Amino acid sequence: LDISRHQGPKNLARSALAATKFKVEINGYFSSMNGRNLLWLFGFGFYLNLLAAQDATFEPFNEGMYLINPSYRVDFDLDSRTAFWVHYELNARETAGVAKRTRDFRTDFRTKRSANAGSYRGSGYDRGHLKPAADSKSSQNEMSQSFLMTNMFPQTPALNGGVWRKLEEEVRGWALQYGVVHVTTGPSPETRAWLPDGIRVATACWKAVLRTSPDTSAIAFLMPNAEKLSGDLQVYAMSVDELERRLDIDLFPALPDATEARIEVLADLSQWKAASTKAWTPAENQPTSSQNSQNPSGISQQCTGISKSSGRRCRNSTKDPSGRCHHHRD
Repeated sequence: LDISRHQGPKNLARSALAATKFKVEINGYFSSMNGRNLLWLFGFGFYLNLLAAQDATFEPFNEGMYLINPSYRVDFDLDSRTAFWVHYELNARETAGVAKRTRDFRTDFRTKRSANAGSYRGSGYDRGHLKPAADSKSSQNEMSQSFLMTNMFPQTPALNGGVWRKLEEEVRGWALQYGVVHVTTGPSPETRAWLPDGIRVATACWKAVLRTSPDTSAIAFLMPNAEKLSGDLQVYAMSVDELERRLDIDLFPALPDATEARIEVLADLSQWKAASTKAWTPAENQPTSSQNSQNPSGISQQCTGISKSSGRRCRNSTKDPSGRCHHHRD
């Protein structure tokens, strides 16, 4: 259930919530509760925050400690003190919102195995985000949650500030271009080193991206956690099938088998259109003038505007040279 898309009155939302089952961890113990119990224990505000993280249709099966955050999920490996994976849905509001970077790196007190803000100090490695701060701009709370240390893993500065950052920017562009993308990312299972605090340094890091509109397609990347890397994304692109084979993981398991078989063999980066991460103005919830000549030929295409109600790309068609329907023109 995704409460962010529920358009009905609050009492109807309450009814839907009350009927939903959750697996909840309280002080280290898991308990199965329905929504009515959670409403009674914690109140409706807490429940809405919990449901904000429920849109994880395509996440993998978890192996470790399962942590729910307002805009992403973590499968946390207690032994390595880093995540097996982080999964999230990325939309335009998160990529182009106005929330400021908080830099409040901190311990995640839900687990005693979380690193702390100083665990990487002097190691030569960066505190690399799995869900990037720049993918968390819809609110200051969401931004702050991205700095939990359970969302970090040791990255070389060359990777974190180089081609990995370039990939993160490209994914944000895809979120704007396609309305929504689904991202699963994490460190590789092979070990490069261990930090003094018992934090594993992976030899590589990976990311898999799925879109379901206007068509369904997926692509994956695997990058070495090294001091020198090529800046060409295509060098690291691979099919989801190939990444699954290397990691021994089932990515996007909720896809129908036929769709999975068709799209998870693809590794062609040219099938993913580049889009500027500045193509959406948060203050007005509409594309900027940089797209005003996007469709000079007058061919019918999907509007490039962003719906105010959903944060997704508008589904209207348009032949206007601006690339926008009448709802989203200046």
